[in-house]
Amino acid sequence: MHVLNCVLIRNVIKIWALLSIIALLYPLCCLTFDFSFATLVFTQGIHLISAISVLAWLSIKSIPYSEVEKGFISIFILQTIIQIVVYLTPSLGNAILEYNHYDPDSVVGIGSGVRGKALSAATTYHLTMAYGIAFILYLKNYFNKCVNFSIITMGLLLFIGIFFAGRTGFVGCGIGIIGWLFDKSVSRKITLKNISKLFLYTIFIIGVLFIVLSSFFPEVLDSINKQILPYAFEFLYSLDNNGQLETASTNRLKEMWSTNITFFDLIVGTGHYTNSDGSFYMHVDPGILRHMLFMGVIGYLILVIYQYVLFPIFQFPQKRIRYYAILIFTFLILMEFKCINLGVNKFAFSITLLLSYSYLYLNSSTISSKYLKQ
Repeated sequence: MHVLNCVLIRNVIKIWALLSIIALLYPLCCLTFDFSFATLVFTQGIHLISAISVLAWLSIKSIPYSEVEKGFISIFILQTIIQIVVYLTPSLGNAILEYNHYDPDSVVGIGSGVRGKALSAATTYHLTMAYGIAFILYLKNYFNKCVNFSIITMGLLLFIGIFFAGRTGFVGCGIGIIGWLFDKSVSRKITLKNISKLFLYTIFIIGVLFIVLSSFFPEVLDSINKQILPYAFEFLYSLDNNGQLETASTNRLKEMWSTNITFFDLIVGTGHYTNSDGSFYMHVDPGILRHMLFMGVIGYLILVIYQYVLFPIFQFPQKRIRYYAILIFTFLILMEFKCINLGVNKFAFSITLLLSYSYLYLNSSTISSKYLKQ
């Protein structure tokens, strides 16, 4: 089978097996017998088996990587539309919250009425991280030439989708925009035209929506003003209210980084991943802290290597692909300072493996024999 014979998948399996051994040995060596991380890694093995069947289907259908990227973007545009419909239909929203086993009271800050209403395997941080990647790919695919009204509408839908999933995706948007501005493959003339069109079309769309909502659906406009915008742009509301650029979630994140963690525990690891109640050890969310606390610096470096094996950015055949892949990898690294992200995040795992396989094997004009098993 071609997929199992390719170097990418074989390397992923090897490093996954190494990570599995570490996940088992650390709790044994530290006598904590906390195998919660091992369970997470083993579960990813099931995800890998599922992914192989999808990749095989893509190969059989000879779907090029450009179509994979555009299909990925379309999924999240559709996700936004679903989230908007669900938000505007309270009975449906409550049903989805129950189906997702989502507790709004668990949300830090003012987003309890907005988040969690998505048809997704994970409705908050994981989903918004995926939105950030989708936005970077959107810029890569659609802003390399003159844009039109429909293209800008697609981008706005991706941006709005982040409102309902979590604001982490805005970081991906920021990285994507900065990267696009420095994309040498896009002429300065096109850049200026697209920025001008983006500004004008956005003002037009917002103006039309405001008129329609205020005239026919004032209750929806009131909900947007009282729930969605205060959550999505909490940092700006905070600046206006108390003069500080902050959110409840960032304040909680600062508290986690102030946790009394010893240097020795970070370097060597403790073998603890979760507490007895199922919460994360020492109640820290950032992946870099969580994984170093569990398996130390060496274990964490292997996790970073695992993510690179999943997404070997410098092996991708085209310069422009490598450029935007670096932007995505940068986003993943930055998000590791907020939550679990590299390697074992199920969305980061699935997305990067899908993109890697697409770039390396779904482009007949650039595929090289060095990527295939001889």
